[in-house]
Amino acid sequence: MDEQHLAPLSADEDSRFDGYSSSDDASVEVTSTIDECENELVRLSTYLQLESEFDNDDDQAFEWPEPPPTLLSSSSSDIEELADSQQVVLSTTSFNNGDAQEKSKKCKRRQWSTLEKLDAIALFDKNQSKRKTANEKGCTPAQLRNWIHNKENLLKMYKNKKGGKRKRLEGGGKKVVYADLDSRLFTWYRSRRTDPNDQSRAAPDIQRERVTLRHLEKEGRRIAKELNHSSPVSSWYLRFLKRNGLSLQRPKRQDKVPLDEVHRLANSFYMFNRRASSWSIRRGPMGAFIPEDICNMDESPLALFGDQAKRSVNDIGTSNEINGYISNKRFCTVLLTVFGKNQRMKPVVLFKGKGNIGVNEREQYSKDVHVIFTPKAVINGQSMDTYINKWLEKVHDGHPKLFIADSANSHLKPEIIQKLRKKNVVVSIIPKGCTQYLQLLDTAVFSVFKNHYQAAADEYIDCYSSRSKIKLTAKQQRILCTRLISTAWIRTQKSIDFERAFLDIGYTWVDESPVSIRTLKGFIFDPSTVTSSTFNDDENEEKEEYNAKKTTVELFPYVRLVSLYDKHTFEHEFFIRISQSFSFMEDLTMIYHQSQKHKQLYKSINHNDNSSIVKYNYLITLDGSKVHDNYIEEFLFNTKIYFHINH
Repeated sequence: MDEQHLAPLSADEDSRFDGYSSSDDASVEVTSTIDECENELVRLSTYLQLESEFDNDDDQAFEWPEPPPTLLSSSSSDIEELADSQQVVLSTTSFNNGDAQEKSKKCKRRQWSTLEKLDAIALFDKNQSKRKTANEKGCTPAQLRNWIHNKENLLKMYKNKKGGKRKRLEGGGKKVVYADLDSRLFTWYRSRRTDPNDQSRAAPDIQRERVTLRHLEKEGRRIAKELNHSSPVSSWYLRFLKRNGLSLQRPKRQDKVPLDEVHRLANSFYMFNRRASSWSIRRGPMGAFIPEDICNMDESPLALFGDQAKRSVNDIGTSNEINGYISNKRFCTVLLTVFGKNQRMKPVVLFKGKGNIGVNEREQYSKDVHVIFTPKAVINGQSMDTYINKWLEKVHDGHPKLFIADSANSHLKPEIIQKLRKKNVVVSIIPKGCTQYLQLLDTAVFSVFKNHYQAAADEYIDCYSSRSKIKLTAKQQRILCTRLISTAWIRTQKSIDFERAFLDIGYTWVDESPVSIRTLKGFIFDPSTVTSSTFNDDENEEKEEYNAKKTTVELFPYVRLVSLYDKHTFEHEFFIRISQSFSFMEDLTMIYHQSQKHKQLYKSINHNDNSSIVKYNYLITLDGSKVHDNYIEEFLFNTKIYFHINH
């Protein structure tokens, strides 16, 4: 079903495809431009008799062939007069190959540098003879006269070249073919994006809309039609950008995290993933996980026929700031989920509305896409919960899973994380500001998916006339969107080696060798630094206590659920570290059936005013059903434990 997006939509009273006719399309004959040009040259040579075998002495008795159609067009009046005139005399003398080659030889005109021109002028000032100077320098007298006439401009050019960037003389270069189109198109661009040098406008009046190359070409075709011009080719628009000091740039990222901070956060992210792999029974080189168990989920806005390009037009040398274009151009939101192996989660599309649609419309949606309706076509708590239920249906098999997502608010709902935790799913949150480096969907998948989506949309437009003539109801737009998404996702899976991509970004691994992330230059994660226990495995009490105080505390501000399972006992100092590292912890689960080593120290700890208090400011759920009674006493009878009243 790779081409399901080209299937016709059901007839509807309010929708139509203007100008579309299947009979007309069936009668179209496709001829390549190259073949047409060759045919035209053959007809032209026959008409002009360039290699005639007839004797040219009897021109009056010769019957001229019909001229080719292009020579009789209304736009070539000179050719019509030539065809009608009785005074046309064409020489058909055949030339031998040697003469033809000799005539075809042309000397390439030499280019003279500014310094050479000034040297010639200086020589003329000495001898006051143009002919003598021209002979000595190897130029023509006409060239020398032109240089002498433009002496001041040449001197300016030479000074500018020595002092800085060389500038073209005003009025130099090839003239613009569509001057009026160039002017009006630039005026239209300025109405969308204000000149950065314009200081007269107030801040609210400054325009910072997103203008892509596709938008520019579309507006250029519209203006050309108004001016009765032929539509320029794509390369004309690239020259338009260069003429007007514009270029294609990526949008400026706001609140960018410093690179050294990104390295620190990335290390914590990969450290957490490696530690999580040791929380259950080992199943392979990745501990508790196998590639099928690890996935990455994220969402991205989509426009039905809009341009999905990342780069947009902006003034050279200025920051490409864009205001408010996402919400204005969003038709829907697509959620993609990728696995290291065995892709088994369909794309999810979020449409705007309450979901009050008929059965007929839902049956026409693509079977390979799941549809959810939300008030603003963006993900929220309810839609995230629906997605998680679908995800669990597809992947839940009793084995541990690693669910990687970014730090969006909808991904961090405590009830959703608790639901996943009960199904043995570990949620790994990519730190804020690091998604462009660490999230696979952002670095390798969404760009490929949107390119395939745009290609599928263009195929649909080509199949059903032009975009401007396609009229679709809201119902048909939703149906078409699901089909385009389905086609794009099928092609994306064929284009990307997900197993290789997961290895490259460090989500999966085959051994304990250091990991270098391609998207984050200079960062190397060393798995040998990962420890499953906080304390040293030593029977000496003093050394263990020293390690607890000396080890620096790592902060994990996005972790809400913590499970403790280890071969070492959990002492009071360990819980101090846990409360400091996971300060926003809401759910704590402990699994350890052996007694604590230092239970007898509780009394001294409770009466020691200098010992640290273990604070749980956000703890809601404490699961101690699988621990020794010592740990129950640790939380219930230890006066150095503080619980904030959480609801």
